[in-house]
Amino acid sequence: MSNCLQPLALIVSTGVKVWQHTMNLLRNPTPVAVLGGTSESRSLAQALSQQGIPWLVTVTTAGATGLYQDLPGQVIITRFSSASLGPFLREHGIRVVVDASHPFAQQISQLAIQVTAQLGIPYLRYERPPVELDPAVQVVPDWRGVLTDEVLLGRRVLLLVGVKALPLFLPWQERSQLWARVLPESVPQAVQAGIPAERVIGMRLPLSFEQEWQLWQQLSIEVAISKASGEAGGLRIKQAVAKTLGIPLWVIQRPPLDYPWCSEDLAEVVQECQRLLRDA
Repeated sequence: MSNCLQPLALIVSTGVKVWQHTMNLLRNPTPVAVLGGTSESRSLAQALSQQGIPWLVTVTTAGATGLYQDLPGQVIITRFSSASLGPFLREHGIRVVVDASHPFAQQISQLAIQVTAQLGIPYLRYERPPVELDPAVQVVPDWRGVLTDEVLLGRRVLLLVGVKALPLFLPWQERSQLWARVLPESVPQAVQAGIPAERVIGMRLPLSFEQEWQLWQQLSIEVAISKASGEAGGLRIKQAVAKTLGIPLWVIQRPPLDYPWCSEDLAEVVQECQRLLRDA
């Protein structure tokens, strides 16, 4: 083949591949997209598989893909924007979106609600059940409740808040001693956010009471701060350790969102998926 014909051949070949991909989606669309990266999304994917419902799940980190390694669905690593979510749902033939993202992943939930409404795709929220809080726990509605001298000044503080919230605490870095526990893959991001490397602890949940207790004791923690991240976030264990050691535990409430449909019951979520797919 002459050199001048090679670009044309490439265009034709690419066009054929795009057409074949489109036809495959039309013949075998993926009815359910799960916004995942959580233990709840793993349970949901497993339940959908048991019912014979094809699904794909999206996560934001490579580490989260291990949640689904023994399940038959497709796992896609991506971060959505207002420009990318709609085309993604159309490309994959999605008929139902189930948001099983973290309770504090407010941005993706708001985006999913907005885009699915625009496209006329049903949106379901599979919400992580909350953990009942001990009366001794200090509960605040938002971050402002813990970003104070009263809570932080001069104290040894363990931040159990996730890597994204760490920059909020940097103004107190020189006036208190901050440690941050994050996922192992998030350690570089925590250091980049300004927490000294020697004060970043990479650990993956769940932890036992003994593991949590040992860490708090080893660091001589005086204050612990956590999000209301439920059982999967280890909140019950954190409460028990705080109570045992007599350490104040501050908990930030979940951000309120007006979900179009929401349930904490896995069976109810799967049944609603089945109904929507059947009636579509």
